[in-house]
Amino acid sequence: MMTHSTDRPLPLDALWNDPDDGAEEAFLPWWPFPSEVVVEDRTDTPFPHSEHKRDRPRPADSVYALVLHQMAFRRSRSRGPGRYDGVTAHYIITESGRLAQLHPVTTYLFASNGFNSGSVAVEFSGNLPSVRGRCWSPDTHGCHELTRAQVDAGRGLLRHLVREIGLTHVLAHRQASGSRTNCPGPDIWYNVGQWGVDELGLKDGGPGFHLKGANPIPDQWRTWGRSPAR
Repeated sequence: MMTHSTDRPLPLDALWNDPDDGAEEAFLPWWPFPSEVVVEDRTDTPFPHSEHKRDRPRPADSVYALVLHQMAFRRSRSRGPGRYDGVTAHYIITESGRLAQLHPVTTYLFASNGFNSGSVAVEFSGNLPSVRGRCWSPDTHGCHELTRAQVDAGRGLLRHLVREIGLTHVLAHRQASGSRTNCPGPDIWYNVGQWGVDELGLKDGGPGFHLKGANPIPDQWRTWGRSPAR
């Protein structure tokens, strides 16, 4: 990871624009992020947790937000995206950047607490650290890094939903949860959520916004600037 003399992580755009360290050449295979994204349709796959959703669909035009989550675990790559079919989310993004849709946007999932009625959820695979570098139960679930491919897919998903359903908001799970304080974590929020606010004009409720009993997005997340792993 390239850093300033203060050892503060550089944002992705700073890495791209630094002419002295060869970053431009290193980033060519994946930057800029494509405007189109491939979404693997797994909506016909049986969902093993029927109690985590409502049987009756909701109107598609009631969905205005994408809520960002981290799974806090990873599973063996040998099974492909199917290893996450039981995750309670509309979309999942694996560490290799594969993006799969598990449920139609009209499905009401119990995924994002008080945001459920007007949102779709995306879960990024991995147990990602907090601003203090701590991961949840690392001895059991490991401690991972957000990958460039996941950022690519996450940004592509935002563009896709803006185009397909008129998405207007991107939110963090912690804004609706009192206990999931590191969901999605600074890496996902800065590189995907904050990017959506800054580059696509999406809304996140503004500084200090959260539901009752939940947590606002920390200021440090908004300016985190850590680049994803190669």
